Amino acid sequence: MKKRFVAGTMLIVVLALLISTVAGAFSLSARQNAAARQSLRDLLRLMDAQDSVSDVEGLTKAFRTAMPDNRLTILSPGGTVLADTGSDTTEDHHSRPEVQQALETGWGEVTRSSATLGYPMLYVAKRFSDGLVVRAAMPMSTVDALIRHSMPPLIAAVLAALVMVFALSRKMARHLVRPLAAVGQALQDILYGHQPASLAEYETEDELRPILRYLRQLMERLQDNMEQIKTERDKVTLILDCMGEGLLLLDEEGRILAINRAAKALMGLSEDGEAGVPALLRTPAVSQAMAAAPGERSALVVDLDAPDGRALRLFLSPVSGQHFEGQTVGTSILISDVTELKRAENIRSEFTANVSHELKTPLTSIRSSAELLSKGLVKPEDQEQFYTLIEVETERLISLINDILKLSELESAAIDQPGGAASPLAAAREAEALLRTEAAEKEIAIRVSGDEGEALIPYDRLKELLLNLMENAIRYGKAQGHVDVTVEQGEGSMVITVRDDGIGIPREALPHIFERFYRVDKSRSKQTGGTGLGLAIVKHICQLCRGEVTAESEAGKGSTFTVILPAEKE
Repeated sequence: MKKRFVAGTMLIVVLALLISTVAGAFSLSARQNAAARQSLRDLLRLMDAQDSVSDVEGLTKAFRTAMPDNRLTILSPGGTVLADTGSDTTEDHHSRPEVQQALETGWGEVTRSSATLGYPMLYVAKRFSDGLVVRAAMPMSTVDALIRHSMPPLIAAVLAALVMVFALSRKMARHLVRPLAAVGQALQDILYGHQPASLAEYETEDELRPILRYLRQLMERLQDNMEQIKTERDKVTLILDCMGEGLLLLDEEGRILAINRAAKALMGLSEDGEAGVPALLRTPAVSQAMAAAPGERSALVVDLDAPDGRALRLFLSPVSGQHFEGQTVGTSILISDVTELKRAENIRSEFTANVSHELKTPLTSIRSSAELLSKGLVKPEDQEQFYTLIEVETERLISLINDILKLSELESAAIDQPGGAASPLAAAREAEALLRTEAAEKEIAIRVSGDEGEALIPYDRLKELLLNLMENAIRYGKAQGHVDVTVEQGEGSMVITVRDDGIGIPREALPHIFERFYRVDKSRSKQTGGTGLGLAIVKHICQLCRGEVTAESEAGKGSTFTVILPAEKE
């Protein structure tokens, strides 16, 4: 405060002195210019009155002797120089602005740089009664010199004033700030529960006497209750902040009276909270529940989706006859994050429905065929066809169960997941060898190329990932097409690309292809024998190994799957 007071005072004084100095300098300059102009005018009037221009040579000689720094020019009515104390030239001066003004109005004045002498001069011209034009000039350096001689005393006075103001302002600041600092220290001691220092030396100050009296009263009231209030506050704060659920107390209009840390995090509020009613509590579902809560005996439950994607469950309970910090409490809300619970419920429900549907189809075929065979309703020559159907559906069922078990193993945190590193190029070549017969049946060529290197993934997992991607490429590829598998070593990663020229995937289906049991064309999937779990297995393998998989495709133009896995450090 002391520094700000001194700085503020000095700033005001400096500005005042600066303004006054600049104004004085401009005023002094104006006065000196006016005095110089008037002296030249008086000189010309005197010369015209005495009719002294008849002796031009004598006049210029006398003028040069009397005023060597000034200049006198005598011109004919046509502007020809008859005599000039500053130059021997006889050029035409009719175009000079001061000469033209004098010829037109009788007088002419201008300040400009002399074309002959090369420095600024004040020119005053007069048309004499005999028709001649006489011009007197004074160098501006003469006027500036007078101003410069006047400035040092003014600057000295300004500096002296600044020194005096600085000394006085420091003294006044010390006088004002010292008792205020003592009072501030006393208040700080009270705030932190300490005994304040003595203020007896300031009790004679008239301005501080009421403040000191109030301080003594405040100390008497606070010292007995400070520890108790602090203890209770810390206890309540600790309980609220240690809760995993969010807790809010709202007034009768829905504004927040109290909120714990968990509630702020769940509702996306800053540590300072939010004034008024938070956006999450202004939703129709919560507003209706708050309106209905006073008439209910038990808590109302509302499920909401937070802006960040989390699922929240709110328990609204009416509160009557209670106050918080002097305000009436209307509703208490307990908030729980049920995102994982709902996600697990959705996954379980979806998985159960999909598995039931996928198991039902082959089992129905097996059962129907077995019943027809057992009842002798199939001709002997057709029995082999039904046995083949039972075998195909059984293999499909076994493949589906194996994929379900693989997916469950990948998702299970209770099962130890293997570690290690493997070469994507070697795994791709082995997968190509295993799929060579299947590819040959469709006349599809598999080409494997790329860089050597190892990724942080177990070999079996890597081979399974590649088998799923390459088998999909063959299954949905076109006859006499090709499947290209490329391995590239990036910066800290291994990039595997599986590209085919098959039927492709529609753009609207791309976001869903890694979901369980999702099929773009269900009728074609039944013909090709896919379970709908291959790409889901690929996604979970990548997530398990801190990698990622992406797909690019266009219907009728093939598909490209890109897998990025962390590379093993050398």
